[in-house]
Amino acid sequence: MRETSLVYIVKDEKVLMLHRIRKENDENHGKWIGVGGKFEQGECPEDCMRREVLEETGLHIDRYRYCGIVTFQNDDAETEFMHLFLVTAFHKAGENQPGDAGQSADGEVISFEEGDLAWLPKDRLTRIPHWAGDRIFLSLIFAEPEVPFFSLKLVYRKGDLIHASLNEHNCLVTERLILRPFLERDACSLYEQAKNPAIGLPAGWPPHKSPQESLGVIRDVLSRPEAYAIVLRDTADPVGAVALQNFRLADENGSLLTFYDERRTKSPLVCTMPESGEVQPGVQFEAELGYWLGEKYWGAGLMTEAAQAVIAHGFRDLNLSRIWCGFYRGNERSAATQKRLGFHYHHVNGKAEVKLLGEVREETVNVMTREEWLDDLPLRV
Repeated sequence: MRETSLVYIVKDEKVLMLHRIRKENDENHGKWIGVGGKFEQGECPEDCMRREVLEETGLHIDRYRYCGIVTFQNDDAETEFMHLFLVTAFHKAGENQPGDAGQSADGEVISFEEGDLAWLPKDRLTRIPHWAGDRIFLSLIFAEPEVPFFSLKLVYRKGDLIHASLNEHNCLVTERLILRPFLERDACSLYEQAKNPAIGLPAGWPPHKSPQESLGVIRDVLSRPEAYAIVLRDTADPVGAVALQNFRLADENGSLLTFYDERRTKSPLVCTMPESGEVQPGVQFEAELGYWLGEKYWGAGLMTEAAQAVIAHGFRDLNLSRIWCGFYRGNERSAATQKRLGFHYHHVNGKAEVKLLGEVREETVNVMTREEWLDDLPLRV
């Protein structure tokens, strides 16, 4: 086990980044990362952070925030604990006055034994060569309001991200999106999207009336292990939600045998579900897919992209046999999304109870099996 510091230094909306291009046999070769390095004997995280920044940049740190810890696993390499820091005030060696994020950043590139240091615009960080999981923690450490101290686990195989979890909840990364657990600091962003009647009413829930109500929904509903905030990769705020829910064992006709209440566990859902091979022949391990997206983001394929990632996760990682999805009569947008995803018609429930609205509606219920998903997989690659 090794421990390192990883430090992001900010001024004028630019970030000091290191392009690792000089060391041979460097697992970070060709990638852009923050500055930092390995702990030395007797150092705490803050000691390592200050020493590494001074050695690599010549800067003394005046103001910083300790943001979180990343557990980094890459093939058979030694597991690494990376301590993340955000520095917003500093001064150069020999200067008496501290600098801060309001100082102008020049375009100077500094070369040393590991690579080149350069100030890059913050909005470019996810568009330059980097580890895929960096997108997750970069969106968190630069978020406003601040994200509380977090623990992120990233597992790579041959350089590809195969697993990510934030505070013990799964995360998924797509080309344009980060799917992560909802955080309490997301309440205002959630309210801005969910107050729109065009979002909730077609899906069967009332518009949110206040950020406080949205916070309650995060705590009581969206804190389930397989509920995901849909976050654009260059931002920190949710623009929608997607979830696997109502996990159960059922017979081939869909009749309930066992229901798993995922709200009663704070552990990752995969730890509470049947392992592959435990489900008896003829018994289906299944769940329901739910989703919504802020109206401003309709028409760009974001909902399809997010749902495809969650469906793949359900079949590949959670060993689901079948995923159900439905829409109420008149919700043609949701019907079209489910068709694009590959769901097919199963039945109509003419008297579906919509408890949150006190209504009864007609619901079309669609389904997708693991076999159907596997058959269509080459078309999605």
